[in-house]
Amino acid sequence: MKELRCLVFTDQEVVRAVLDRRRRVKDPLPVGTVSKVAYHRNEGPEQEGIETRLTITDDDGAVTELVLADTEVTAALVGYCMGRRIPLPVASDKMLHLINGALTLMITMNFNKAPRLVVAGAAEGAGSGAGDRLSPKRRVGR
Repeated sequence: MKELRCLVFTDQEVVRAVLDRRRRVKDPLPVGTVSKVAYHRNEGPEQEGIETRLTITDDDGAVTELVLADTEVTAALVGYCMGRRIPLPVASDKMLHLINGALTLMITMNFNKAPRLVVAGAAEGAGSGAGDRLSPKRRVGR
């Protein structure tokens, strides 16, 4: 059995998450204002995932494009959720998807517990064993 959670982010939340993460890890940031956010789904056997492109315009009007890999944006969004105390399971798969043009973090958890089988003979034996564990005072009333 699996559990699937989807967290859908606005473009502003994605930008805030990426910029906060880059500041924390001291990655260089272009100077200016983010004027556009675009997502590109990579195609092909080797390139999977979503590429995020931030178009940044500085005060002089020069345009810089910042291309972000799927892993960096995923890490930024996980950090964004942690900072806002949104619970995320540690032992889960986290992947980015585009749903209706919005960046979505899909979280999948696997429940690998073995099924419990109830056998009639074992259930009766467990019932008689439970009576032996009771105190003598309880057995008298039965």
